[in-house]
Amino acid sequence: MQSAVSTLDVKKSSFGTHRQNITVRRPEFNFDQLPKYYFNNNPLLSHLLTALSLTFPNGERFFVHAVRNVRDQVKAKDLQADVSAFIGQEAMHSHAHEDFNDFAKRIGLDVQPIIDSEYAKVEQIKEILSDKQQLAVTCALEHFTAIIAQYLLEHKDFHEQLHPDAARLWMWHALEETEHKAVAFDVYKEVFDDEVVRKRTMRIITTTFLSRIGFITAKLLINDKKGRLQFKQHWNAFQQLSQLAKALLPVYLDYYKTDFHPNQHDSDAIADEWRGRLFAS
Repeated sequence: MQSAVSTLDVKKSSFGTHRQNITVRRPEFNFDQLPKYYFNNNPLLSHLLTALSLTFPNGERFFVHAVRNVRDQVKAKDLQADVSAFIGQEAMHSHAHEDFNDFAKRIGLDVQPIIDSEYAKVEQIKEILSDKQQLAVTCALEHFTAIIAQYLLEHKDFHEQLHPDAARLWMWHALEETEHKAVAFDVYKEVFDDEVVRKRTMRIITTTFLSRIGFITAKLLINDKKGRLQFKQHWNAFQQLSQLAKALLPVYLDYYKTDFHPNQHDSDAIADEWRGRLFAS
């Protein structure tokens, strides 16, 4: 993987919370040797990660759109710099997951209808929701990705089950989610600071996000004649997902606190560790 091309120093944000070290990188990946079941030969967990990847390119572009909608209302210079880095990272995530989704197509998964559906949903949201609502949706989904990313980075027993070629993608993405986890939130606080809409949007997104990922995962698994019959592996997957859900529930619920800020979930040490592991010169 290539080294970083731009870095922002760690400072204090306008809200008095510790700023993350946000770096825009342009890594390269090769999925030619990646097996179909790249998560410990487990069909369900592999399809779950693929389901997430299928939503990412259009989702990441929506996040950028939502922040750009109100960028001209951001007065803090530090936050403007963070927005630029956020946009750069999200653009790279979109490109990388498009490549990963092409891998899914090459191995015979019928993913194009899912990608097309995700695009249509995002375009509909952009037409229907206000700028405030779109940014609130972004904040909610960024919270989900940030807490999942931190779990992935911190839990060796989980991330070491990934095939090395898949791990390079997912651990890079997880690292950068921890780096920019507060940007959309800080923009929302500066421009709107509407706690009612923020919390209400999270309640809605929780249902729609989890149900959508569950639906796509189930669709991929049902259409996988070999994978859907591996019941022992499914049981192992449910056990791991139960552990993950139990660990994430408290940090998920923090979002509903009035004084919540993403950087209250300290990821500095684990992010530093993974920067060294992934991008050591």
